[in-house]
Amino acid sequence: MKKLLFGLFLSISLLSQAQINHYWYIKVDDSEKFELVMKDYFLKVAQHAVDNGSTFTGWSVWRKNWITDTDKYNYIISVSSKSIEDLTSPWDWNPIEATGVAQEYIDVEWKVFRRDTYRVDSVVPGSFEYIVVNYSKPDDLAKQLSYEVEYITPVMKELISKNAYGRSGWNVQHKIYPSSSNEKFTMMTVDGYPSWTDAVKSFDSQYGKDNWANWNKALKKVHGSKTMETSTNNSFGYSPIYKRIVSTK
Repeated sequence: MKKLLFGLFLSISLLSQAQINHYWYIKVDDSEKFELVMKDYFLKVAQHAVDNGSTFTGWSVWRKNWITDTDKYNYIISVSSKSIEDLTSPWDWNPIEATGVAQEYIDVEWKVFRRDTYRVDSVVPGSFEYIVVNYSKPDDLAKQLSYEVEYITPVMKELISKNAYGRSGWNVQHKIYPSSSNEKFTMMTVDGYPSWTDAVKSFDSQYGKDNWANWNKALKKVHGSKTMETSTNNSFGYSPIYKRIVSTK
């Protein structure tokens, strides 16, 4: 399917501190061409809009790593705004002013797999080039978000400050739209890593080794003997790795 990338394809990092993120999950056949167009043209347009105070707060593109022929998407593009009002308002998107080239002359090919809107509930910022996105569908979303925000966030701050497990950023988000009982996932946690190796190592565990030593140490330091119940019957049902391709400043 051939389309022009219109303003709705603005995006920001999946570890943004902004409140609302809208994601496009897309399938691209010509990855090399797609990434060149994103870097050489649309980054300039998006950065121009951000610099001039648009209602969106940034733009980025992420590539899904280690895909197979059965994967329904291989890139994510997302728009990030401070509020739903900003997300749904007109954006300052001026390709000619930004690049001197009209957008109708720029085209790429892709298929849209799905679109989701999420609210960011808690963030531990950091520097990263790769992310592991842990998608889940808890039985009780409110209960799980309370657990992530109140109990896990301070633990993540401690771990990231000590560079434990190679993690360099983290956040938790819950889905706003679409909303139905048939949605496969309703929230996600996002772990940032500085390298591909660190991201892959986050999945590893070694027999005969206490792989949770740093986690338990941080948990005890932050919360002592305090515990809190989770509600993740479908705990992290899917956890792909994405690489940052390009993003606004």
